[in-house]
Order: sequence, then C-alpha cells, then structure tokens
Amino acid sequence: MIAMRRALLLGLVIVAMAATARAKATEAGSSAAYFPTPEERGGWRSLLPASGEPSASQKARILEVAGVDWDRLRAAWDHNAKAPGQTGLLVIRRGWIVGEWYRDADHTTPFTIFSSSKSYTSLAYGLILSDFGNGPLPNGRSLSLDTRVCNADWLPESLPLPDPRKSEITVRHLLTMTSGLGEQDPPRGDHPFEWAFGHVPGSPMATLKDRPGDRFHYSNAGVAHLAPLFHRATGENIETYLRRRVLEPIGETQILWELLGGPATGDDAIGPFTMAYSRIHASARQHARFCYLALHRGEWAGTRIVPASYYDFAWTPIAAKKDYGGLWWTAHPTTEVPRDLVRTMGRAQNNGYIVPSLDLVFVRVGTGEKYPAGWEKDLVLKVVAAVR
Repeated sequence: MIAMRRALLLGLVIVAMAATARAKATEAGSSAAYFPTPEERGGWRSLLPASGEPSASQKARILEVAGVDWDRLRAAWDHNAKAPGQTGLLVIRRGWIVGEWYRDADHTTPFTIFSSSKSYTSLAYGLILSDFGNGPLPNGRSLSLDTRVCNADWLPESLPLPDPRKSEITVRHLLTMTSGLGEQDPPRGDHPFEWAFGHVPGSPMATLKDRPGDRFHYSNAGVAHLAPLFHRATGENIETYLRRRVLEPIGETQILWELLGGPATGDDAIGPFTMAYSRIHASARQHARFCYLALHRGEWAGTRIVPASYYDFAWTPIAAKKDYGGLWWTAHPTTEVPRDLVRTMGRAQNNGYIVPSLDLVFVRVGTGEKYPAGWEKDLVLKVVAAVR
C-alpha cells in the first residue's frame, strides 16, 4: 500500500513538473502552442507596457522570454522613422509583441499594403489546386499548377487570344510571374480586365514579351488573370472565399480588399472581381496574422487551414528569379539576411516578413514613397540583429 501511495505521489509530481515545463516552453520557447485571439477579444499577447518605452525590468523580461534585445530593436524603428509619411513597425518573436511603434497612426490604423496582397491571392490558390491535395472543384473538375487556362474552359474572357502563345499559359506561370506578360503598371482604364487580356486598343498585354515559362516579368496584369479564373473555378471571388476559409478562422477580420472592373468602371466591363494583385487595407497587427499563419506553415491552433505543401511551392525560388517563388519574395542568395526569410512585398515598403528559423514575424507599413538604396535590407538586418 505504501509503495502504491509513493508511486501515485511520484506520478502526480511528474505530471505537475511536465505541466510547468510546458508552460515555460510556451512562454520562453517557441510559439508553437500560442495563437492570438481576434483583436476584439484581446488580440496579440505583448511584453510591452501600455504606453511609453519599457522599463529596465521589462526589457530584461523581453530578453528572457522572447530572446530580443529591445534597445537594439529600437534601432530598427529609428531607421524606419527616418522614412517619410505615416508609418508603423510591429515585431513579434515567439508569439510575443516585442516591438511596436507608429507615427501618425496606431495599432488599429489600416494601411494599403499594395502588392503584399499578391501573397493572399497565392494562398487562395493553395487551397484549391489539386497539386496540394485538394479534391474536385464545385464544378467537378480539377485545377492544377500545370493546367493551361487561356481557353474557353477556364478563361473565356481571354478569347480571342491576341497572341497565340498565350494558349500555353498555365496557373504556375501566372503564380510565378513567368507567363510572358510584362508591364509592371496595374491594369488601367474603364475596362481593366480587358486591358489585362490585351483586348483594349493600345494595351501592351496584347503581345507577350517571352514564351510562357522562359523568363520572369513582374506583371500586375498577369496576376489580374487569376481573379476571374478563381471565380470560374469556385463560383466565388478570392476575397469572399479566403475570408471564410482562412481570414475568419485566424481572426484577420478587420481588413478590406477592393474589387476591380464591372459596371462601376464601364457599362460592359468584365467584373467586378477581387483586385488580385493589390489593394488590401489592413493594420500591421492584422497582416501579422497572415504572416504568423505562414510561420506555422498553414496550421492555426491545432487546425490545418492551408496545406503545408503549398508553402513548399510558394517559398521555393524559381529558376528564372532567385528571390521569387509563388507570389512570395524569398531571401536573395547574395544578401546577408537569413536564408529562410520570406516576404510579402508591397509598394511604399508595405511588407511582411517571416523568418522560421528565428520564430520571428515583423510587419512594416507606411505611406512614404522615397527610400534610399538598401533601405529595406538595412531594416531587416537591424531587426534580426536584435534577436538573441
């Protein structure tokens, strides 16, 4: 009997020790067990005071719990603050907010994150393509990375093809900017999708710059193709589908994504469809959720939301561009930044950063337009330098 009591007592002690160890690991180790509640229910956990700079003891706790030297991190904000315009910088390590600064804004202020929106479009395709383990679409057909789409089945709006080589364009080409479509400028005029398809007089999209698959050309018009294609595949706009499948489950509900085309722009204009290449409006904390989901390779609070294999595709640099994957930017092999860094990148340096090896997410938002050469790299290096 005594032996049984001792064994029971020992078992209880072991359980208690294990629970304590798990709690400490959650607090001071990785972010694997932590996911933020929606902002309206408390949002991100933070190691920062409600206002002002952290005290010496708070800085010590930031270093102990999150492994970040706050004073060195402040240097990243000082660098950012030299840029013009409204701006903010949010840094999250091990699931804790360890740095958050704003000028002429606060943590609720929505910023237009421009081409960072492209990574959202990419993720939406990660949910429907057969390559990542998804079954038939609502129409009973399957869509893959290598499905040719400029045809009557998938993009009848693209017909007639002004350049016969367009018949070779696949989903993969559109997601990796290798479709042969050029022109960085967004689709313009009162028929933006017709312009993107090369059906408007004078549109440079009528002729491909290269055969599909041969070269990288940054092209908003190419990404615009993905909006009506997604609607034909699923019966929904990208934003509507993504909000239900991803954004609401991760608490990223306080965003606005603009539409493009339709009767509001022209009497017979194609659309409206989600502006697949731009125009998400989100606060730094909201976009950080998208990045945090990526940090966990599509898992959120124990639920698989996005196939992990999607990130293998999206984060693998293509042969034609060493720092670009599937509408995500990767670390360039010649820079000093961590090799596993990946980015959403938008005009005016509205960028999101994920460094899996450091359990690190940070978001930079702003309205300024002019930045000196190397400005973004210096910001990244200053944030990374603060990690211990």
